[in-house]
Amino acid sequence: MNHFHATAYRPDIDGLRAVAVLIVIAFHAFPEWVPAGFIGVDIFFVISGFLITNLIQEGLHQQNFSFTSFYASRVRRLFPSLILVLLACQIFAWFALLSDEYKLLCKHIAAAALLIPNWMIWSDTGYFDYAANSKPLLHLWSLGVEEQFYLLWPLTLFLIYKHRFNAIKITLAILLCSFFLNLFMMEKNPSASFFLPFTRIWELLAGSLLAQLARQGVMTSDAINAKLFRHRHIKQGLPILGILLLSVSLLVIDQDQRFAGVLALLPVMGTLLIILSGQQSWFNQRVLSNRILVGIGLISYPLYLWHWPLLSFSRILQQTEPDWPIKIFCIAVAFILSLLTFYFIERPARFGRYLKAKTYTLMALMFITACLGFATYLSEGFKSRFTNQLIEVQISDLAFDIPTSTDWYCSQVNNEGPRCLTSGPEPTAVVMGDSHALTIYPGLVERFKSKGQTVALYGGSDGCPPLLNVVIQDIGGDVRNCLQKGTQALLRIIKDPAIKEVILTSRGPMYTSGKGFGDIESSQFGTWVLHFDDEERGFRSNEEVFAKGLANTLDALLAADKKVTFLHDVPELGFDIRSCFSFRPMVMNSSVRKPCAVAKSDFLARTEKHRNAVNQILSERPEIKVIDLAQALCDNEWCFGSKNDILFYMDDDHLSLRGAEYVVRQLWDEF
Repeated sequence: MNHFHATAYRPDIDGLRAVAVLIVIAFHAFPEWVPAGFIGVDIFFVISGFLITNLIQEGLHQQNFSFTSFYASRVRRLFPSLILVLLACQIFAWFALLSDEYKLLCKHIAAAALLIPNWMIWSDTGYFDYAANSKPLLHLWSLGVEEQFYLLWPLTLFLIYKHRFNAIKITLAILLCSFFLNLFMMEKNPSASFFLPFTRIWELLAGSLLAQLARQGVMTSDAINAKLFRHRHIKQGLPILGILLLSVSLLVIDQDQRFAGVLALLPVMGTLLIILSGQQSWFNQRVLSNRILVGIGLISYPLYLWHWPLLSFSRILQQTEPDWPIKIFCIAVAFILSLLTFYFIERPARFGRYLKAKTYTLMALMFITACLGFATYLSEGFKSRFTNQLIEVQISDLAFDIPTSTDWYCSQVNNEGPRCLTSGPEPTAVVMGDSHALTIYPGLVERFKSKGQTVALYGGSDGCPPLLNVVIQDIGGDVRNCLQKGTQALLRIIKDPAIKEVILTSRGPMYTSGKGFGDIESSQFGTWVLHFDDEERGFRSNEEVFAKGLANTLDALLAADKKVTFLHDVPELGFDIRSCFSFRPMVMNSSVRKPCAVAKSDFLARTEKHRNAVNQILSERPEIKVIDLAQALCDNEWCFGSKNDILFYMDDDHLSLRGAEYVVRQLWDEF
């Protein structure tokens, strides 16, 4: 008997949904315990591809498939819970968030309502972003990928069936193209590879391919029995092997590894094997089909939507990482809200009478939600909620907005990739470095202006130090493209005779240690690895590569007759500057960090090894001017993030505009 039906209800698949959502929740709440819990999204992708393709194929096979009916069913399935969560977040955030936070949230609300949250989140990824756990709608990126698949895949299958093409071959071809594009993009732009549909659709197509093979009788349980696995114990072992692959994924994958590349094959293959084994296999029938897992699977969609905003808002209001009882409480509330949403919102919207009217109503409500989000974004997060002038000024410190210049110098170099800014035409001095060079640049503009000089910034790229021929990687792939953003920028400066002075600065300890600083960055960065372009990764330590790269860069600049100034960087705080606020509208923890500072002993311990190595190189080149920016912010005991109502930083390590001006003013005579 064939137990692998293409369109029959599969309670075991709802059980598998429960497994997926539970490990995602565990990852979001306790990433140190379940570091690979993000693979739950990959399980969802495969399930969605399988079920949606079954639905479309059934309609095409019966010759009654309707695009209108299909998209209307998707609207009634996805919109009710999503609208509720988006509006709830916008209302709660009115009372809880600062204006810049509210503005960002509402931009994401508008994007989610327009079915493009993954594109918006990808466009926001960068060095100056909030920590991931402070974005209440970050998790909607995966919903965006699925929604875009739902928009395009029905038309693709319809055309394949209409023209009698081989659906399996075409699906396999698209799957392979997407998979290899994913591998290619992991090298060039891993954030794009993670968030965008072109590089993730192969996971949905894996489920789609299984559904097509099942309908043609190639991958049914009977076919497997007859052709491949005659022994019943081997057949029963398929879901066990699938669970084993999922377990291996949870054990061997972590955030230090680039995902979703080749490693994503583990959860994808594991999910396929579990679905393939059919609902009558022992594991699927006795474990995945039990009432508790099936019940969780039924509410998995609203549960996925609710859990992350609750955890994220708790962190924002706590102003630090919440303790485990608060996280458990948030998860419990998410379950309660999900049950209520499923029974009182989702099911009434999906089933019953007046389905056409419900569909149009939901579309109108989603449009209104998008408009509300967009209007709030345009209103700058309704700053009028705060009437205190000091609060408004301090909130503005958290933004960093320097308009890109179109002056002569930048027009010559912008097409080569690195960021370029200039304070006037034909600069004679250039600030070169990573994003820390970008944030000190506004203060230097005023200093050079006082000397009658024009200064440019060339480079200023995320995570790329001003070192010739140095590549930055984490566990896989050139994630920073520093040969273009750093090396090419330096070579341009070296060859330009108009540039007389070069100022180098970067977040050096980040590169030499390969790690971020403090609890705030414990989950934001993997391990960074430095190596030269012509050497294998790991041939030298990060400290050796940085030191050798710095020496080579300084010698090349000096040989080109450039005046060189090296800036030791400002201290990293290791905490979010927002924890120093006393004016957040709503807080769970009313305590404010006092002083708003990192202990100088911690700063010295963090930078000692890096500074000793750099100072040794600089001492051998006495013609280089050395300025220590930390002197402007540190006394004998503390290195300050804020003082006298001035927020020197906009996050945990980047100077604010006022901070840059303050640092340069304090060291005015040294420049």
